[in-house]
Amino acid sequence: MNYMLKILLILCASLLFSLPPAAHAAYRVEDLGDGLYAALAIDGEGASSNAFFVVGESYVVAGGAHMTRAAIAGLLNIIPKVTSKPLRYFVLPHHHRGFSYIDFDFPAGVDVIMTWQTREALRSEVRQPEYPILFFSEGLTLDLGKNSTVVITEVGRGHSEGDLLVYLPERKTLFTSDLLYVNSVGYLGDGYMREWITALEFIEQLQVKKIIPGHGPVSKEQAVTDFIKYFKSFLSKLLAAIEQGKTLEEIRQEFALPRYRQLEGYERFMEVNLERAYQQLQETLKN
Repeated sequence: MNYMLKILLILCASLLFSLPPAAHAAYRVEDLGDGLYAALAIDGEGASSNAFFVVGESYVVAGGAHMTRAAIAGLLNIIPKVTSKPLRYFVLPHHHRGFSYIDFDFPAGVDVIMTWQTREALRSEVRQPEYPILFFSEGLTLDLGKNSTVVITEVGRGHSEGDLLVYLPERKTLFTSDLLYVNSVGYLGDGYMREWITALEFIEQLQVKKIIPGHGPVSKEQAVTDFIKYFKSFLSKLLAAIEQGKTLEEIRQEFALPRYRQLEGYERFMEVNLERAYQQLQETLKN
């Protein structure tokens, strides 16, 4: 081999191996039109729940749950590819207590919007938020200009102790975060069963055209109906077992929903879901 060519190949190889690894995409972006984008989580790439962002006249509003550093970096990498406008507000739908590495690494210049319950959950962690927080009860509306608004509504206890919904009325699109799972049994481990069903029935009545769920594809209203049917089937069978006097351990050993076995997370989440729902239903029966 020519000596100079050999040196060139060595230099190229050295440069290649010295470069940082290519960043993985945490989300797959789906353009929903009129400046609205769904950011659908890609398994194993740092995001575990869907997000969204909408481009306003002067700034961007984004939102999503389970925001690890990788998930935040994924969104921050995506947004500049579709707009030069800055991210101004981030809507945090909920926070699960006990996770100090999630929902704490938002960049400077971004105000994080959440319910007062989510703020309390964050403040219970060993690590404390170091970013500006806008917290509210009941509701909050952002005017993005040019007949574009973002309506944020507290629904209270559901998937967590303080969930919210993000409604974009001009686009008739709703972001539910983990209140809604599509083609999945969902994670009920911090949930409040009765209130969650109520929240889902409220969503069902909104008559939106598109829904960005916490997990699964962008969907229509039928997805809400389907999840309610699954949820009620799950709770009804569990309640029947409780009324028969069965212990949680007995229920764990024999509980099955063959019709829904194909749903994502059936094996992974069923045990923790049974434990949480059993606790919640027992408390309801006592009252």
